[in-house]
Amino acid sequence: MILPSKQSLFVTLRDISKTGACVVRQGKLEVEEDDSVIFEARNYDSGAAISIASSVRWVRKTGFNTYVGLSFISTTLTPKALLKLFS
Repeated sequence: MILPSKQSLFVTLRDISKTGACVVRQGKLEVEEDDSVIFEARNYDSGAAISIASSVRWVRKTGFNTYVGLSFISTTLTPKALLKLFS
């Protein structure tokens, strides 16, 4: 994920749909609701990758983890693109 500060960091994908995703980061994550971020996902085995402009819809801090709900901006993932990433 690329933050508004242009910092790139690894997050764990928790859930994904055609219109958004939930990611989790161990520790603190410097984002707030309505921030614009870039969601990037890669399948290192197949070489498939996507990069989608996203908006932060919610942030939940629980214990040592930060969960972030993302809404994809002006795009949706096609079932074919999702399959390419996760197969």
